[in-house]
Amino acid sequence: MRAVRRGLRAFGVAIALLLVLRAVAQAHAMLVGAEPAANAHLNSGPARVRLVFSEEIDPTLARLSLIASDGTARQLAVRGDPHDVRALIGTVEQLAAGAYRVRWRVVSADGHPVEGSYAFWVGAGSQAAPPLTADTTTAASPVWGPSIVGAPVVPAVLRGAALALLMALTGLLGFATLGSPTPLRDHAGAARVRRAIAWLSVSTAVLFVLHFVAWLLNASATHRLGGEETTTLLRSGVARVEEWRVGLAALSLWASALARRPRLAFAFAVTALVVSGWAGHSAAMYPVVAIPAKSLHLLAGAAWLGGLTWLVTVTRDDSITMRREALRVSVVALWAVVFVAVSGTVQAIAFLPSVRAVFTSAYGAITIAKAVGLCVLVGFGAYHRSRSLPRISTGVGTPAIDAFRRALGVEVVVMVLVILLGGWLAYVSPPPPSMASHATLTHS
Repeated sequence: MRAVRRGLRAFGVAIALLLVLRAVAQAHAMLVGAEPAANAHLNSGPARVRLVFSEEIDPTLARLSLIASDGTARQLAVRGDPHDVRALIGTVEQLAAGAYRVRWRVVSADGHPVEGSYAFWVGAGSQAAPPLTADTTTAASPVWGPSIVGAPVVPAVLRGAALALLMALTGLLGFATLGSPTPLRDHAGAARVRRAIAWLSVSTAVLFVLHFVAWLLNASATHRLGGEETTTLLRSGVARVEEWRVGLAALSLWASALARRPRLAFAFAVTALVVSGWAGHSAAMYPVVAIPAKSLHLLAGAAWLGGLTWLVTVTRDDSITMRREALRVSVVALWAVVFVAVSGTVQAIAFLPSVRAVFTSAYGAITIAKAVGLCVLVGFGAYHRSRSLPRISTGVGTPAIDAFRRALGVEVVVMVLVILLGGWLAYVSPPPPSMASHATLTHS
């Protein structure tokens, strides 16, 4: 109970800090200022276009173009403002009278491309604003491949699958190496555990590589690899996080499959999960709170999923080991549920600007789906603690153990689906607290 009270106090402090940060911070990569302003009528053409965003922008990943009323588009040379790291400046040559549309595209700190546009007029003319379709200097689609609610399907699925495998691998290594009374070298199920670790290690490394490639294709304005743009993307902070995850996954594979050092593999896998806290929305919105919350969320989920994976692999043909290990995993899973729920709540508060946004945005709908999945998993845990474990502990017999194993398989499937939802959520933009009235924004 003392530990629970300490956890609740820490949760209260985190929420208070988050509420303070919400009062001074804004959503990621919003256009908050423009020169010339949206819908402005100028007597003469501007010498530059200056855009100010809600967060620091890397000018090397930005594209800025100007579309004239006759449909012609010119790409502007972009540079950063030396006086404001949130601002971009594009030099404009002399403009004739007419209507013009500014179109911009940047890569947010969470790794997602964000684009938008607005119109202004030069002279006394009343021409209609140029259409967006006239611009050929940026990609026709803001995302690569098929998308759902603005999120690219392929990168989202690869991200969720890679994280699910990494979490299962981390948890399985933890149960196999930390205080386990079931050594991997001399137990009947040791061979299955070693095969599961090898399979998870290889699959995790491969999927993180594939996700990195898919992210590059999605973040690129042309949705192609190669050339100066890909080189620039590889130098960005977002790419460094992806590179670290790929490298750590590869090191975990080396340590587990080649060096035969599971404890070292476990250390690399844990580090990869911690680094994953820097990826996605947590890197852009309230990072002081969101990054630790996300890392804790992933680690707690790894303990939970890894425990289920451990039970499914090591106890397949041994009822005595099943009883002992089920009790051990149950204790870990109970605490994991608490930490998953608390850290998930912190992230929801960070990324959803209001209670209304939970029910009116795609991000909120997916968050609700994750919460429902968590409740289902908690229901599994409650049933196991109240029914399955007492039956197994008293030695009711094979039917109870077989039913427990089947339930574990279903629970693993449900948890993987919840993690896949999390991978999708990482590519869905949270609703901003307020939309800039002077710009049309497209998030991806």
